[in-house]
Amino acid sequence: MNAAFLGHLAVLTLANPAEAARRLLAGVPGRDVLWTALALVVVLNALSQSLSTLVFPALDPSLDMAFEPVVQSMATSAGAVLLGIFAFHFVGRMIGGTGSLDGMMLLMVWLQFLQILGQLIIFVMVMVAPTMFLILVLGMSLYSLYISLHFINQAHHFDSLGKSFVVILISGLLAIPFVLLMTPSGPV
Repeated sequence: MNAAFLGHLAVLTLANPAEAARRLLAGVPGRDVLWTALALVVVLNALSQSLSTLVFPALDPSLDMAFEPVVQSMATSAGAVLLGIFAFHFVGRMIGGTGSLDGMMLLMVWLQFLQILGQLIIFVMVMVAPTMFLILVLGMSLYSLYISLHFINQAHHFDSLGKSFVVILISGLLAIPFVLLMTPSGPV
């Protein structure tokens, strides 16, 4: 894989997430590559989060963002990504999906890379137009959901995005106790 291929795949993911998912699933790499990519995503996400907590309050002092140590941010990120991968895989299988864990991992790690890129773009845009922050974050979140629906649909060979939505909904409900445990203050 080179930069041109990844750029083309990123554009394809935004334009036609189902086709991008099919192409990714056609060549699932070995687990060693998947785990290395996951580790890279976790590190990049933690660095992105740490940068945000340092820069955004400098742009707008009313933003009181608590700085989270990078190691803690990495642990939280790793837990969240792994929880998502396993939940999407197992819940999808429970409702009739036939996808593999490796395929789901590949798709979710790729989505995480794109979300980190999106965060960096938002970071730069906020430096230019700080008032756009909420709109940009909301837009990225909704588009990530749209891509996730297609990725889960392709990974599990479902015939509708409705089943993918059910997978996301049930996975989210199952994740609530774990998310509460991972918050710095614990369950409130």
